[in-house]
Amino acid sequence: MKIEDKRQFIGELFFLLGTILYITYYFFYIAYYWYVEKDPTKQIPIQRLFYISVVCFIIKLILTKYQLKEVIIGAIGAVLMYMCWKNSGGIDYPINYLIILAMKNVDLKKVMKAVFCCGVIALIYGFTWIFVNAPDQLTRIKDYGRGLVEVRYKFCTWHANTMHLMVFILIISFLYVFYKKLEWWAYITLLYFNYEFFQLTKSRTEFYCTTIAIIAYAILKYGKKIYELKISVLLIELANLAVILMSLYYGIYADMTDANFIKLDSLLTGRFSVARYCFLQAKIPLFGSNIGGRVCGYGIYMQANDGYVTELGNVRTLLEYGPIVLVLFCALLFIGIWVLHKKGYFDAMILLEIVFIVWSVEAYFPAAYNLKAFVFGLAFYQFMELCVCKRRKKANIEQRAEK
Repeated sequence: MKIEDKRQFIGELFFLLGTILYITYYFFYIAYYWYVEKDPTKQIPIQRLFYISVVCFIIKLILTKYQLKEVIIGAIGAVLMYMCWKNSGGIDYPINYLIILAMKNVDLKKVMKAVFCCGVIALIYGFTWIFVNAPDQLTRIKDYGRGLVEVRYKFCTWHANTMHLMVFILIISFLYVFYKKLEWWAYITLLYFNYEFFQLTKSRTEFYCTTIAIIAYAILKYGKKIYELKISVLLIELANLAVILMSLYYGIYADMTDANFIKLDSLLTGRFSVARYCFLQAKIPLFGSNIGGRVCGYGIYMQANDGYVTELGNVRTLLEYGPIVLVLFCALLFIGIWVLHKKGYFDAMILLEIVFIVWSVEAYFPAAYNLKAFVFGLAFYQFMELCVCKRRKKANIEQRAEK
């Protein structure tokens, strides 16, 4: 095995180890110790998993060979993340950016397998613990913003939405890796399971997004030609643009007394109202603000003040990290979808699109395993590859001209 191959192999092992520790940390710290046991002495060891995972990602970063253009782009992004961290105190995006930089040459299917396996084991442990030790904590009864008192099953998490988000992550990671091997009845079974689980959690957003994901991969299995049409990627990009613009308009500029605002705000259980209050308090700083009090509100992602921020991903990014990060993020999303479609990587395109939709509505997405970096890294490296390919193409043309 060549030295470069050894570096790549060892680096990928460290990245997968970091992924396993990272996902394990998110479950046991956020879903279990933070909300179930609430024992600070037991939370500290779990936090160490996070720090060890960061070390693994840094080792992968060191072992990876980058081209000059990649180094320059990566350094510019690192400076931007540093500015955001200094201004807002939030390290969610900086840590995610570190993971994205370390993702180069990593097989995403291996990563998603690790996510799926860790998620299944963690949920089995969580379910067992809650049934044995606290069966009376399976549900939570309250008004969830729909004007009526509901009984929702949260199981081993603090909120029913978080529980269904975890199931969403398991299903979409499973589909991304194994969709080609599934028969038609497997897709029907997943749809039925998702519906029955929805009856327990009553989490509409997660139910709809999981349903869309299952149907999207079923279509890819049995009707791939639909995705090959250029109109399909065009519709996806237009839908993304509509989601971004609608989030920003109703979350920042719309009149709160407007009938459409009231209807949409009710549909999204007050998310737009919270966004408007946050905007009125913080405005839009260039590199973000600490309006949320706690970026993501979890674990070590702590800021100076306690607070609450909107769950709309686009608005939250704008408030906490500023317009520069939001514009770059949206640009990479559009480029990533387009390039993945052009390459014929429809399974990855679906994964990126579905995760973006969920993130747009559920900004506390990290609570259900922090998958953002691994998936949005897809978009980042489609852009990077595009830059490198253009450079190689130009060099080849110059060489031919010299001959």
